[in-house]
Amino acid sequence: MKTIHRWSDLEIFGIDPLTAEACSLGLRLLCDLTQKGKSIVEKCLSVEIRSDNWNRGSDADPHVASVMLTAEMLQPLSVFALLQSGCREVWITERAAFGVEPSDTEEQVDMMKRCQKPHRRFTYDGPFQDRNQHQMSGRVR
Repeated sequence: MKTIHRWSDLEIFGIDPLTAEACSLGLRLLCDLTQKGKSIVEKCLSVEIRSDNWNRGSDADPHVASVMLTAEMLQPLSVFALLQSGCREVWITERAAFGVEPSDTEEQVDMMKRCQKPHRRFTYDGPFQDRNQHQMSGRVR
């Protein structure tokens, strides 16, 4: 099971929180994105990010863009990061997002449900992952 409690937990998913000082309102956090992180943020927001990166990142996994995100974005980004990393479902609790991995046994899942008491559950159950098909036009995107 994977867990995301705070912004720094998103670094392994390519979302690198830098500073809150970049926002003159004190509302947003400047984050650099690797290609993986950029894909997660784009999927979550259903947008295409075209901004430049703030920092370089590593040679192995360079930063390709940067964005300003509000604190409230931690939860939705956590859901998409966990689902995009292969988790079969994600639970939201008062303190964290938990991703159930394919290798987690049903016994482990049941025990975690009893301990964590999830409020919401997310999964890519439909044929189009994060989108539904429009019934009149048949369009997905």
